[in-house]
Parts: sequence; structure tokens; C-alpha cells
Amino acid sequence: MEESFELSELCTTIAMQRLPRWNQLPDLELYMDQVLSLVDRYLGAYPGHRGLTAAMVNNYVKLGVMPPPVRKKYTRLHLAYLIVICLLKASLPIESIRRMAAESVKPGAESAFYDSFCESFEQSVREASEAVLAQPEHDDAPYAPLFHAALRAQAEQALALALYEAALGEPERRDAKK
Repeated sequence: MEESFELSELCTTIAMQRLPRWNQLPDLELYMDQVLSLVDRYLGAYPGHRGLTAAMVNNYVKLGVMPPPVRKKYTRLHLAYLIVICLLKASLPIESIRRMAAESVKPGAESAFYDSFCESFEQSVREASEAVLAQPEHDDAPYAPLFHAALRAQAEQALALALYEAALGEPERRDAKK
């Protein structure tokens, strides 16, 4: 690893990132390019975010993962959905996200759901960062923190899929598109 690599600084920086809460999302109608820019700005601090495209948004609408825009304009509800989708799609198939959103996001309670999601995500990032920092240092194994974080991510993804399957009473297709 690079000499300038500072594990505690990196973990602290990532753990301090905050997602915008419902009331911090713009309360006005936006066009697609504005939505893409905002979502990328909100999630850009998270290394796993690879960007959002218009085709991806259109696909999420087509698949019923999020509500369609009204006259090609998007609201804070759409921004919230896209933030949730972008953060979950690395761990869950898109069909899982669609089904969970359909059952979890109640009309009129979208803001509470979204704010709770943000708090849970941030808590998970803090816990993961703390777990990496709690590992003993290995001068002879500079990639030990990376292995620990990657293994934890894999274990938690497996647990998430098992919980999802248990909740639905059916196995999730492993080949489902993300």
C-alpha cells in the first residue's frame, strides 16, 4: 500500500459522511440531468458509487422500483428512491429492492422511511469502520484491513440475502440482474 495511506484517517473520513435527509433534498421539480448530478454529488463521497445514468433511472421506473416522473420531472421522492437504490444495488438484486420498497415505503410516510434508511446506512458505515480499526495491525500484511472489510461485506451480503429469502419464504435467484 502507498506510504501516504493512513487507515484511521480513511476510516474516519468515510464514517463521517452524511446523506442528505428528506428536508435537505430539493423541494422542486427537477429534470433528469439535474437528478443525475445531485445523486452523484450526494453519493460521490462513497467509493462504491459508480455513477448514475439516465438509462439506469429509466430502467428503475420501467421495472417499478421507483415511481415514474410526472411530465419528465422528478421530485425529492425520486431523489430519495434513487439514493436508496444506488446504495442497496451493490448488495441486493434489483428485484429484491423493488419488492422491499413496495412493502416498506408506505404512502405518506416516505420521508420517515428515507430518513430512517439514512440513519441506518450511516450507522452501518460507522460500525464497519470501527471494526476495521479494531483489527490488530499487521506490518507484514498491509492488506489485512482490506481483506477484513471485504470479508465483512461478503458476510453481510450473504446475511442480507438470507434474511430477504426468509422474509419472502422463497429463495432469491442468484442470477437476477443488479
